Amino acid sequence: MNKKILVLGLGQNNFLSFLYGSLKKFDTQFSITAPFYVEINKESNNDTWMYDNATVLKSISILTMFRAFFCCLFSRHFYATCFFILFVEGKFPKTLHFVIKQINAKAFFIENKNFDDFDTFHFHFMQYSYLRELFLVPKNKKIVCSFWGSDLLRTNDILNFYFVKKALYKASIITCQSIELREIILSKFGRNLYDKIQIAMFPIEEKIYNQMDLNYENNDIIAVFKEKFSYASDKINILIGHSGSPFNNHLNIITALKDCLNKDKFHLIINLNYAITETTKKKYKHELNEILIPLECSYVILEKFFVKEELAVSRLASDIFIHTPVSDALSSTMLELLYASNVVITGSWLPYKTFKKANLNYHEIDNFTELSIKIDLIIENFKSEKERAIRNKLAVQEYFFNDITIKKWSQILN
Repeated sequence: MNKKILVLGLGQNNFLSFLYGSLKKFDTQFSITAPFYVEINKESNNDTWMYDNATVLKSISILTMFRAFFCCLFSRHFYATCFFILFVEGKFPKTLHFVIKQINAKAFFIENKNFDDFDTFHFHFMQYSYLRELFLVPKNKKIVCSFWGSDLLRTNDILNFYFVKKALYKASIITCQSIELREIILSKFGRNLYDKIQIAMFPIEEKIYNQMDLNYENNDIIAVFKEKFSYASDKINILIGHSGSPFNNHLNIITALKDCLNKDKFHLIINLNYAITETTKKKYKHELNEILIPLECSYVILEKFFVKEELAVSRLASDIFIHTPVSDALSSTMLELLYASNVVITGSWLPYKTFKKANLNYHEIDNFTELSIKIDLIIENFKSEKERAIRNKLAVQEYFFNDITIKKWSQILN
C-alpha cells in the first residue's frame, strides 16, 4: 500500500529533492506529489523522478472558482484572518490579496477533490504565504510542518506570527534541524508545542561529495577552474558568504578585513549566485566595489550559479570560508566546504551544536572586530591550519553519511 504525501509550501528543489529522493530510495512505497516544485536556477539539475505530479489538476474552471468563493464565505478561518489583517494590521490591500489567494487555494483543492486520497500533507517553510492550504486539509489527515531556518529566524511581522502560530497548533508534527531551533520555536510560539516537535536534519546531497572525492587531488582540474572563474593561483582564496543575500554580511566582513596585515597574501571571492534579485544585485555590487577597491587586495565578484562538477570543484578551489550570516539553521554549504578541507570561520551566534557534536574543526568569532586578527593568524599558520581542516572530511563521513536521518524522516512522514 502506497504512503501518499502531498508536498506544499515552498517548493525549492535544493531542500526537497535531497529529502524525497532519499526517502523514495529508502522505501519505494512512498508516493510523493509536489505540485509547486521549482528549480532555484534554470541551470540546476531537474531531479523530478521522485514526484508523482501527473495527476494534479492545476487548471481551475470558473464553476470551481464560484464554489471556492462560497466555501470561503462559510469558513471561520477565512473571516478571522480577514479581520486580523484589516483591523489589527490596518491594511485593506493586503486583506484583498489574502481573499484572492485563499479563494484560489480553495479552488485548487476542490479541483483535486480536496486531495482526500493523500495520507500526509507536508508543508515546507513556515511563512504566511506558504501556509494558506494548510487550513484546507481534510480532517483526520496528518500535517507535518517543517521549518527551514530563515522562516523562523528572519520573519517576525505580526501577521506572520499570527498565521504560523495557528498553523503549528493545527499540525500533527513540527520539524526543525537542531535543539537550538526547537528552543526558539518554543519560546516564540508556546511551550505546549514541545511534544509535537521532532528534530530532523535534511539529508545531505551526496552527489556533490562524490564529485569532490573524484576531484579531491586533481590539481589540473582545480587549476583550470581557478583560471576560468578568476580565482587566484598564487594566493590563499577566501570565499565570503554562500549566496548573494545581504544577510550573509558581506559588507561587514569586507570592512573588517581592512585591518588585516596579510592582504597581499589572499584573494577574495564573493559569489552573488542566488537569493538576490537582479535589481538588488546591481546596487549591491556597487556597494561591494566601493569598499573592496580601498581594501587594496585582489578580489572577484561572481554571479555564476555553479552546478554538478563545477560546484564540487568550486568547493575545492577555495581555501578559507567566512560564513557569518545574520542567522542560519544548519548550513549545507558550510558542511561541504568543511568536507573540502577549507579553513572555516563562522559566527558564535549561529546554532551549530550539531557540527560540534560531529567533532568538526572550525573557528568562531563573537563579532566582526575579531575577524582581521583571526585571518592573520590563520594565514601565518596556514600549513598547520590546513592539516587540521583536512581531518574534517572523515568526521563528516562518520557523522552524516548514514541512514539515521532518512529513517527519522520515514517515521515522521509515514
